[in-house]
Amino acid sequence: MTYDDLKTAIQDYCQNSETTFVAHLDDFIKAAEDRIFLVVQMPAFWKSDSTLVTADGTAEYTVASGSIDVFSVRVGEATVSGAAAVDKGPVRYLIRKGYDFLLEAYPGTASAAAEGIPKYYAVSSAQGTGSAGSKEPTVTIRLGPIPGAIYPVTVDYYGKTSSDSITSGGTATNETWLSVTAPDALLYGALLEAYTFMKGDPGLLQHYQSVFERSVGLIKGMGEGRQNDDGYTDGTKRVPAQ
Repeated sequence: MTYDDLKTAIQDYCQNSETTFVAHLDDFIKAAEDRIFLVVQMPAFWKSDSTLVTADGTAEYTVASGSIDVFSVRVGEATVSGAAAVDKGPVRYLIRKGYDFLLEAYPGTASAAAEGIPKYYAVSSAQGTGSAGSKEPTVTIRLGPIPGAIYPVTVDYYGKTSSDSITSGGTATNETWLSVTAPDALLYGALLEAYTFMKGDPGLLQHYQSVFERSVGLIKGMGEGRQNDDGYTDGTKRVPAQ
């Protein structure tokens, strides 16, 4: 389903082409995308940030714009001399801990005892303003021990930016993983928002809700069905540590 197909379907189902309604079509679609995104961890939104490089004595680092939650953090144990954040030699996957644990265990002093190759990480903050003043969500992580040298860091995370929306750029032929793989979920999610805006019949609204929940359930079942007994998806470390 393309962006143009989706907009046309919403208007046809709701039998509404009124100017104000049409002006809010993108809002209905984005709300549906966000609703699905928060319920189902879709593979299309598993991403990696391999641009991070630690600095001696610096504990906290900001993940790429659009990050929502962190799946895993790995550190190359061999130090690097340049700015290229690539895994060098052995790689250490860090254990996720609570932020308070890291503050207590590695309080941020400059002593050599507090620094070293990181073993743990914690999500220290999540905010709605990313780099360069953007409004994309952003996650900051804290490492412990505090890095005592320059190490390459790769963060696997779940996230999205405004460019991931089918509405991005307003191109009629735009398609996304969601619009191609689960068009019913996207359509009925948007219809829920659109019909609520219209203050439509409660019975039909309930029908849209039912179809939407069933469609989302199918996506969720597909993802969960590919998880092995270790809680990983297809053997990759994509699931947040408990």
